[in-house]
Amino acid sequence: MTVVVAFVSRKGGVGKSTLARALATLAIRRGLNTALADLDQEQQTSIRWHRLRESEGVDPPLTVQAYGNVDSAIASEPDADLLVIDTPSHALALTKEVASVAHLIVQPAGSSLDELQPAVELFYELKASGVPKSRLFIALSRMLDPAEEEAARAYLEVTDFNLLPGAVVERPRYREAHNRGLALTECPGEDLGGSAGTVLAAMLTRIMDKHRLLHQQTAPSEVPASQIAQRPVRDLSSYKAIG
Repeated sequence: MTVVVAFVSRKGGVGKSTLARALATLAIRRGLNTALADLDQEQQTSIRWHRLRESEGVDPPLTVQAYGNVDSAIASEPDADLLVIDTPSHALALTKEVASVAHLIVQPAGSSLDELQPAVELFYELKASGVPKSRLFIALSRMLDPAEEEAARAYLEVTDFNLLPGAVVERPRYREAHNRGLALTECPGEDLGGSAGTVLAAMLTRIMDKHRLLHQQTAPSEVPASQIAQRPVRDLSSYKAIG
């Protein structure tokens, strides 16, 4: 079965598309049949990025499609191991719809209260709508220095929502990579044993765990779970970035 991971937020510009593209490209390189669904019909950030990727001839190729709703995305990718969903901001109804079916909901958040408070409020709304708290994760994004990360982490830990380890640091080279159809994981010299890699490894570990669980639930009599589902993803130190 397909594991569905959704990137959501109330505010724009917090790093949803950045993390969605990074997770999708890294998952493909780790052997998962992966698709990226762009539900933001107005901005289409991931779609525009994918056009650049195709025009630049970047490998590995990635399936990226635009959809109006999550049901269409899931129905169109029945054979995917992983479906990554990039959602629009300021779309609470759509966010709730996506969160109701996603196995993992990740919300990037920066260090300022302008980003942290709306992030927490959105998760409280999703929880109130029936989304299990165990599916809700915050990923620190666009950090400028360790002090910012420490302050943001302290603020979020009080709320008792799940907080992923590591953080995506603000780097000009990430923007340059996006302009070339690359993900941050594909930046020349990117160290995925570092802070951003820690965030992605934590997500991939949860995806693999869910993949194993779904396999056990849907095919208890079949032998052994697929090779993909058996492979742990806890250390990305062997990954080599492009360049």
